[in-house]
Amino acid sequence: AHDDEGGYLYAAWRISLGELPYRDFLTPQLPVFLYPGALVLELFDYSVLAARLWATALTLATLVLLFLTVRRLWGDVAAFAALLLALAQREMYWAARFFRPEAPMLFWGILGVYFFVLGYPKRKRRLLILSGMAFGLSMMSKLFGALTVAGVGLFLLAEGLRTEKWHAILTTGLYIGLPFLIIVGGITGLFSVLTPNFLDAVLGHHLRQGSGTPLVQTVKKGLQLYWEYISVQPVYALLSLVGIFVTARDKDRLGNLFIWQVPTALSFLSITRGLQGRHFTYLIPSFAALAGRGVSYLYNFASQHSDRQSIKALGTALASLILALWPHWEHNAFVASWEEQGDTRAWVSYIQEYTDPDDVVVSDYPGLNFFARRRTTPTAAGISRGAATSGQITGAELIEEIEAYDVEMVLLNVAQGAHQFVMLRDYETFKHYLQTNFFLAMRREYDYRLLEAYTREDLWSGVKTKIAFGHRLELTGYQWMEDSVPPAHDLQVSMRWQGKTTMPEDYSVTLRLFDDQGHMWGMGSKRLVDLDKGTYWDERGLERAILYPTSQWPPGETTIQHFQLPVDPGTPPGEYSVRLRVHVEGTWGGLQTFDETGAPQGYDLQIGHVTVQPAKDASDPTNLPLQQHKDVPMAPDLRLVGLDISQEEAFPGDTLTVSTCWHSTENLLHDYTWQLVLVDENGQPQQKAAYSPVRPDLPTSTWSKDQILCGKHDLVIDRQTPTGEYALEGTLLQDDTSEKVPLGSITVQGRERTFEAPSISHILNARFGDHITLLGCAIDQQVKTGDDLQLILYWQAEDEIETSYSVFTHLVDQEDRLWGQRDGIPRQGKAPTSSWLRGEVIEDRYTIPITADTPPGTYRIAVGLYDPETGLRLPGTNSAGESLKDHRLLLPKIRIERAE
Repeated sequence: AHDDEGGYLYAAWRISLGELPYRDFLTPQLPVFLYPGALVLELFDYSVLAARLWATALTLATLVLLFLTVRRLWGDVAAFAALLLALAQREMYWAARFFRPEAPMLFWGILGVYFFVLGYPKRKRRLLILSGMAFGLSMMSKLFGALTVAGVGLFLLAEGLRTEKWHAILTTGLYIGLPFLIIVGGITGLFSVLTPNFLDAVLGHHLRQGSGTPLVQTVKKGLQLYWEYISVQPVYALLSLVGIFVTARDKDRLGNLFIWQVPTALSFLSITRGLQGRHFTYLIPSFAALAGRGVSYLYNFASQHSDRQSIKALGTALASLILALWPHWEHNAFVASWEEQGDTRAWVSYIQEYTDPDDVVVSDYPGLNFFARRRTTPTAAGISRGAATSGQITGAELIEEIEAYDVEMVLLNVAQGAHQFVMLRDYETFKHYLQTNFFLAMRREYDYRLLEAYTREDLWSGVKTKIAFGHRLELTGYQWMEDSVPPAHDLQVSMRWQGKTTMPEDYSVTLRLFDDQGHMWGMGSKRLVDLDKGTYWDERGLERAILYPTSQWPPGETTIQHFQLPVDPGTPPGEYSVRLRVHVEGTWGGLQTFDETGAPQGYDLQIGHVTVQPAKDASDPTNLPLQQHKDVPMAPDLRLVGLDISQEEAFPGDTLTVSTCWHSTENLLHDYTWQLVLVDENGQPQQKAAYSPVRPDLPTSTWSKDQILCGKHDLVIDRQTPTGEYALEGTLLQDDTSEKVPLGSITVQGRERTFEAPSISHILNARFGDHITLLGCAIDQQVKTGDDLQLILYWQAEDEIETSYSVFTHLVDQEDRLWGQRDGIPRQGKAPTSSWLRGEVIEDRYTIPITADTPPGTYRIAVGLYDPETGLRLPGTNSAGESLKDHRLLLPKIRIERAE
């Protein structure tokens, strides 16, 4: 899954099919690397192993030539040491393992050096010509190969200054230089004729990167590179320094050839592009040769100054080799441990399943195109960090190609590991184009990177939806990853979201698990976030994605996020529904949902049904999500181990939810009944309700030994229950026997009631829902800024109401802009609609502050009711029976004046 190698494989594959690089697709790589690689791929049925073995063979041939060259110059010990030092050097090891241009660059470069060493002492023309040709092939494998022949040029210049035999030096230079220029010029000329983009594709890739960087900064960057390169291999560098010293001291003329390779690295002080240690790869043979000479010197020095010459000399040489190679050995072992985890195969299968062979796929990693055998666009074929940052490739160009080639799929690397498309100078424009013209179909890892798949057709594999939340967000799909789990485990769902506009607030998503009676059995909440190119490094040195909350999303932002819904311990097995709510962090009132027709659907969205499996093991009673943990024997084979009452204070009409958890100590043979009793202060039962301890479809006779199951039951406080303290008792019934246990006390807050309407200044007779009438109101007709507006609403219940509704009172101007509001349960929470009796009249007072910045003018109060659980308003009609717009009634006009 190495990204550079993948791009090279793609280029070689397209060449094998008859396409021309630099014309049919962009690549900065040179022909002497690409064309032999294409031949190898074609001969071996596009085997990556064959391509890598080709690189390995070239690298091993390089080592053999290095051994022969050093042996000729300095003998067996130096040659053998140089062979080992080059073989294990990390960049050489890297070049040998992957299909990369370094291997042919090294091979042709050392072949040129070998021919030069053979031919230079006696000026053998044929060998020098072959040397120049090899250097040309090295440069046309990779541009850094030119530095090897530059080192030979420095050597010849030094020889000319030393001997002053300039005629011989110039002749030698021509024997090498002309073949070199013929090879380089011939290949460059040929491809410049075939494709005018050749020089721009190759040189532009390198010269544009970092262009405009100040000279001081460029030099500083080069010096830092030298230091980093030496610091990771200090003993290796020291041995090379010893080799340089000994060679220079001994006036080893031909050996100086390797010394003069080193100054070519000074060119890095003028290169503006980003540089890494791998850019020194062309110097590895020289470094290894000089270090081998250093080892040979230590061996000879120890042999001459020891009684046990051979043992000490060998020990000295081996110790220096081990110390020099150890950091490389560790790094190489790490590289050797890499293995494919199936990510590439998974992505290739996905690409091939959802695209046809003739379709065009744009990928952050063209290697995926190679494996999937799918073309990419000409520019996308050459994508790299350098090409993106330098402006050689732009998002605008990619967008044009995507449209021109009717691209079916785009694979974008985001977050950790992202370093190509995300580096485009106009990346934000490019990503916005993808998110608004393609569907985000999947997000999955590729190696350690996170890839997003954007497709023309919506290939989301889960449920596709189009649910709007407050006209700000849209849920466009969800998919259950785990929709059947035992208690105390997590249900897992993946959701796809898109921001429709800028959002001023950060939203969270809450999932809740409900049974068919409306009881909740689990809740999970998570902030809604997205990730992009922003990352940071944690304390362990790992790259992590920065998570962006919704307030930082641009319009059109699309994301896929994974959510968990924990199932409470003790949850009975069966089918449950899941409700989703989007809300501002720290609040519970959600964003209103709308269906595809634009109709409001409440705060909650049901996203399917899930299954709770029977518990695999008995739960620990201390982990039960209840306030009171008990251990009360209720029957010989059944114990009460947990209890929770939803509230300790209630109004008439309220619903108490009583949760109990049970532990079966044996296989149960009887069906028990669980009875809740509300007892007044005189010990008299006021209400009774009987239930199955858990659920009717799970009678206790079906329970096995050592099960813990919980039940939730509702007890509605009678609307006419007087104020007072009540005891709640539970009784387990079986035939004629029963076991009773006190569960807690309940304070009921009753109130005085009236059924006669008072004198009302403004008669309204508006109807809300089926059972609520707004008889009228009393309102201040004139108020000053900074004061409070007093409002009285007079409600009447036409029948009993099951839901506790909230009243809203909105102060709006003539343009319907909101300037103040008061929402709440009638009579400051003391008269919930669920407690109203038929015919009862409720006087409901509100105080609405008029802030000092409220402009003077004419205003109205808009009044209505809504369900606080769903956010849905009760539909209403006015006194004439006409439907109320937005389900609200506008009260008589009021005048607001500026305070003096």
